[in-house]
Amino acid sequence: MISGVLDLIRHAVAVFLARETPLYVKAVLAAGLLYILSPYDLIPEWVPVVGLLDDLALAALLIGWAARFRVPPRT
Repeated sequence: MISGVLDLIRHAVAVFLARETPLYVKAVLAAGLLYILSPYDLIPEWVPVVGLLDDLALAALLIGWAARFRVPPRT
């Protein structure tokens, strides 16, 4: 389970770093990461449970979206 999640995260990073990835994909991934790391949220972290769930849900959506993209194998 955890190794599968780590593989998805590694793939999302590889998609972001790949030269062949379209610029709009990189922009969406970067904007999502900035939103997750930003102290200014739609639902602040000090709101119990829900404050963290919005960030986790966005991270899951971005990682799942990045999993749809193919990265050419490294040579």
